[in-house]
Amino acid sequence: MIFRILAVVVWAVMTVLLSSAIVFYESGKIDWTNFFLVMAIASITQGFPAHIINEIYDWKSGADRYRKIGEKSGGSKVIKSGLASIPQLWAMFAITSAMSFALVVVLYLRTDPRSLWFFGVGYLVCIFYTLPPLSFAYRPFAGEWLGGFTGIMLNMTGNYFVQTGSVSPTILLFSITIGLVYIAIMMLFHYLDYESDRHAIPIKRTTIVFLGLQRSKMYVLILLTVSTVLSVIMALKISVLFYIVILSNISQFIFQLRCDPSDAESIIRTGKWLTLEMITFVILFSILVSPIFGWAILPVALSFYLHKKFGKLRTI
Repeated sequence: MIFRILAVVVWAVMTVLLSSAIVFYESGKIDWTNFFLVMAIASITQGFPAHIINEIYDWKSGADRYRKIGEKSGGSKVIKSGLASIPQLWAMFAITSAMSFALVVVLYLRTDPRSLWFFGVGYLVCIFYTLPPLSFAYRPFAGEWLGGFTGIMLNMTGNYFVQTGSVSPTILLFSITIGLVYIAIMMLFHYLDYESDRHAIPIKRTTIVFLGLQRSKMYVLILLTVSTVLSVIMALKISVLFYIVILSNISQFIFQLRCDPSDAESIIRTGKWLTLEMITFVILFSILVSPIFGWAILPVALSFYLHKKFGKLRTI
């Protein structure tokens, strides 16, 4: 429940896969040990420390107490449902942070020591998304830009760096392009918590609370438009491979355009389509770079099964 496996797949796993595809496109090779180390670091850090801190402080502020169990809202709901206490979550935070640090040390010893900057800062970005005093998620625009966007940039460029020892213009522009899409996805799921965040103490003044639902939707569409323009530039200047990014962005734009940010069912339905579209796009893009990435279909399919089996609260 706390790991939120589909969120980890979409954010951590897919961005590592995308950046690895760029590595293979430019160099023709992948160090698979480094690949799985980065995948583990990104997945553990997002799945546990980041989500645990979010769970604890959204509960303390009242953001996760506003809606009853069974109502559509964000968060893992493990405190609300009695699955874990705050002391138990802090213990889990300490253990999983230690695991993440240990893997970063292994990566540090295997690669250029400068890789520590990417993943050390990435860890801090993840926890300070909710952790005071920075609490990016409680400040308009900071949550998605200093949290989500920066996290995507660090994950993609960091993975590229440990494989190549550098950061190319292609991966830099690509991570910006993809980061804008992820902000749009993040904003969609925050629609659900509009009322909860407004009633938090201190108020969780997200961008959506600051702008309101309709202006937030316009903001999302602008971000996707900018991302699409960047993907067109990449398709024209770098490779025809990036035409698939254009198609993905257009799909994301259409889904977001049709979504009603005041209707929970519309948000949930759109969120499911965006999740499926993003995963399909990443796997297809990676396989077009090299069929060797086709193995990713199996763990992703397993993730959907695990989410369905264990990732939801069941009402009796």
